[in-house]
Amino acid sequence: HRRHPGGKGNVGVKDHHKLMLLKRGYEFGAGRGFTYHGPKPRWCEINVGEIYEGILGGRIPYAVEGKLIVVDLSNRHWLRILGRGRIEKPIKLIIHKSSVVTETAKEKIESANGQIVVVG
Repeated sequence: HRRHPGGKGNVGVKDHHKLMLLKRGYEFGAGRGFTYHGPKPRWCEINVGEIYEGILGGRIPYAVEGKLIVVDLSNRHWLRILGRGRIEKPIKLIIHKSSVVTETAKEKIESANGQIVVVG
């Protein structure tokens, strides 16, 4: 019985219906939403040579087991260990299972009689 006080259809989209269009999401596209798949992991990349220099410089904490220098990086998730640099002493790297070690880094660590241990 009150008819159409605001107008029919898209009448008033430039003035009195503009707020409704913005709320519905029509201003910048059809507001149908999207699926959020969680945050993307941010990889932290470090070279084997940087790890060795950090041990020598005292920037990376380490322990000694016999002839092995033990570096625990298991608290760093999404770590990518790359193969640039040199290693002169055997290193035992403890990394998280979400971390990645490249083939060249693995070869350099194993050629220096080192080990890579993956923990959960």
